Amino acid sequence: MLLNRSSKTLTPQRKHRKMLKDGTSEVWPESVERIFVEGLREYWGSPWATFSRGRSRWRNQFLVDYLQKAGIPRSKKQVASHIQVLRNMWKGEPEYQLVAGGEELLLETGFPSPHVK
Repeated sequence: MLLNRSSKTLTPQRKHRKMLKDGTSEVWPESVERIFVEGLREYWGSPWATFSRGRSRWRNQFLVDYLQKAGIPRSKKQVASHIQVLRNMWKGEPEYQLVAGGEELLLETGFPSPHVK
């Protein structure tokens, strides 16, 4: 896993977690969050990882498909919204490179795409 922090959560600064409409569980529980981050890492190692006008063109659909294969249904809108939440939370953290746009990465790291290990 990407994080080397002593905490057990990917998003320790999150105050609360949004619930599904039916109230049965969280939209992004920790277990799904971990699969989501795995999907981000897989995306950046895939041939789908391209930029157009500083935006990652196929990332959201790749993640929708990745989650679906794990039995987790999420829409492109949900994925896009979650990436935005993570971008805000991870600013200044090593994980930020997984969710930043191409121009942001270039400014922050000098590289146009993440160096995912």
